[in-house]
Formats: sequence, structure tokens, C-alpha cells
Amino acid sequence: MSRLDIKTPSRAQTVVEGLYRDVERRIAASPPGLCPVEMSLSFLQLCHAQTCGKCVPCRIGLGQLTKLISQVLDGTANMDTVRFIEKTARSIVDTADCAIGRDAARLVVDGLEGFRDDYEEHVQHHRCLASLQNPVPCVALCPAGVDIPGYMALVGVGRYADAVRLIRKDNPFPSACAYICEHPCEARCRRNMIDDAVNIRGLKRYAVDNAGYVPQPDCAEPTGKKVAVIGGGHVGLEVAHFLCANNKVTIVEMADEIGASVYYITKFKLLPLLREAGVTFRTGQAIAAVDDGSIRLRDTHTGQCTELKAEAVVLAMGSRPDLAARAAFDRNFDHVVYAGDAVRGGTMLEANRDAFALAWEF
Repeated sequence: MSRLDIKTPSRAQTVVEGLYRDVERRIAASPPGLCPVEMSLSFLQLCHAQTCGKCVPCRIGLGQLTKLISQVLDGTANMDTVRFIEKTARSIVDTADCAIGRDAARLVVDGLEGFRDDYEEHVQHHRCLASLQNPVPCVALCPAGVDIPGYMALVGVGRYADAVRLIRKDNPFPSACAYICEHPCEARCRRNMIDDAVNIRGLKRYAVDNAGYVPQPDCAEPTGKKVAVIGGGHVGLEVAHFLCANNKVTIVEMADEIGASVYYITKFKLLPLLREAGVTFRTGQAIAAVDDGSIRLRDTHTGQCTELKAEAVVLAMGSRPDLAARAAFDRNFDHVVYAGDAVRGGTMLEANRDAFALAWEF
């Protein structure tokens, strides 16, 4: 036991370990839109500092790569410099004695293959492509593109109704997302650099719970156009919300209840809002036939058929689409939109864009 030696870290080592934790948090919170060339240089410098220096490729080669990439960022490089960077990096990959040098050079090679246009933009135009569109991290990761900093600021000053109105500009159902959203926005929250992400979904829920009744915005001038939304799930409801601003919208659902996976939220929160906006619901209706500009619906309980006329159709059938029905719609309607379906793919954000595009066509 007398030979045991308990190592006590020095003050410098303690500070360095703290810096490592800070770097780890900053990497976890890295937002989309950062300059990939600059990030490659930063990682390369870190690897160069970690190398033991015993082999020339690591000790000299990584240093030369650092200088060359710095020239690209400084605007003093040319296209020959980019080619020389690639040649040097591949040489280090082939000759380095350890994984530190090899992986660092491999990162540079992968970068030249993955974002070579960024290198060329720096060399030819002395600017970064990423900086032209550098989004707020939480907004960039939100599937609906909601103005998260905006409504958080409104919640902070107690303007809960205004926060709900701002959310509705991009997401018509904040009351649903406030409870069931998977909050990917928090993954890259800038607050992660300090301690932990802001509880963004919790703030949205707090705004919804304290806003009271927030009426829908006034509708635009009616166009007189009729739109049939086939499918009463969450995608169909969201598309209907944007289309009902100036069109007469009817949602057709084969099940007896609207809402599918979000039924209990739609029953008490979403459906009253859509009914207030003038949306009509036809539940328990299956598609019997599709003619030129009309849809024949069959009641799933009585078998009675009725006719629904429409100028456009939005197909939001979800994970079990009827391919034969889709072909019939394509043949008999000029305006057919596939919103967030399993066959053609599509997210909620893409479904909203489809709805906006259809409204614009009208």
C-alpha cells in the first residue's frame, strides 16, 4: 500500500479539463450554417495540438495543412492551393503512424469531397456560402419553421395570446404541438453552450395554457373555389387550415372520428377552430367513385351514396394510401396535391407548402 501514488491534478490540468467540457458543449450546440472550411481548420488545429510529434506526417504535415487552409480563409489562396491541400492530406492519410494524424487528414479529404464548392467560393469570391444563409439553430431544426425566439420573447413579457398568434403563422395547431411535439429545436439550442437547452416546448405549452381563447384571424376574400381534403389526420387538418382562409374546404374521413393519432387533442382544441373557420367535415365516408370534377362518397354504415363537387383535391391519406383512388383523382382533377403521404413522402412542413402552392394556383 505504501507504493500507491494518488495523482492530484494540477490547477492547470483542472482548467484544461474544464475547457474540454466547454468545447464538448459547444460542439453539441453547433448550429446549422457554420462555415465548413473554418470548422475543418479548427478540428485540424486541435488534432495538431494532440499529436505526439514523433512522426513527420503529423508534426510537419498537419502544420502545413493548417497554414494552407488558413490561406483559403484569408483570401490569399488560389485553386492550385486547394489542389495542394488535397495532395498533402492524402499523403498524410497514407503515411501517418497513428490514428490522430490519419483521421485529421481524412477529415480534410472528406471535406474537399463533400463541400469543395465552399473552398472554391472562398478562393474565387472571398466569401463563405454558409454565411449567406445562417439560420437561427432552433428555427432551422423546427419542422414547421416557427419563429421560436419571437414567441419566447412574447412569453417572457406575458403576451401569451400574441405568442399563440405568432406560432399560428407557421403552425396552425400550437395547442397540439405544445403537448406532443418531439422538440428537435432543443437539440441545438445555444443555451447548451452554458448548461442545458431552454425548455422550448414547455414555454409553448405555458403560452397555450395561459392565452385563453385566441380567435382565428379574419379570412381573406372568398374565391368561391371548393377543395376536398381526403384524409382527416393531422396532415389533412393542417392543410385544411391554410386553405380555408379563402376557399370552401370539406374534409372527408373514412373513420367515424376526425384526428387519427391526435384524436383527443383535435376533439377539444382543433376541431372547434376549424369549424369556426368554415371547414365542413364528412366522417364515415368511403370513396365509391371519382368522376370529372366530382367525388361519389359512400356511407360506411348505411351504404348511401352522396356526391361532392370540388375544383381541387388534397390527398392526405397517410400510411395506407389507396393507389387506385389516387390514379382516378389524377385523371379527373386538374389540381391534385399529395400532402405528407407515405408513398410520395413528405413532412408536415412540406404539406403546408403544398397547401400554400395550391392556394396560390387559385
